[in-house]
Amino acid sequence: MINLIYGAKGSGKTGKIMSAVNERSKSAPGSVVFITDNARSLDIDKNVRFINVKDFGVKWDCCFIAFLKGMIAANSDNNEIYIDGISRILGKPAEELEEFMTELDNLSTTFEIDFTLTVSAAALPKFMLKYV
Repeated sequence: MINLIYGAKGSGKTGKIMSAVNERSKSAPGSVVFITDNARSLDIDKNVRFINVKDFGVKWDCCFIAFLKGMIAANSDNNEIYIDGISRILGKPAEELEEFMTELDNLSTTFEIDFTLTVSAAALPKFMLKYV
């Protein structure tokens, strides 16, 4: 399953996803991962695997999907992955993320992993509406 948290820049998306990941870390049956491109110290629970994607040089959709596949292959206990700022990480507006979302949906279904993402957009493109 994929869940989206969206809104304009500065609307509190990061706070919402951080609250969700910290709450879920208390009861998740497997590993919880939080991915961002922000090096600042975030108040993430110590039981959550925190990853700054900038440390790995991931810049494009295909690279990010491959990065996620590698994480899944390395740890089959990853069952929830939270991604803060997917448009910022990939350098694309929400309207250009359809192929990425299709690939992410396939990963979610194939490996039974839940993804929660923040997207900077005042309104979502039609293909993203099913994830809200």
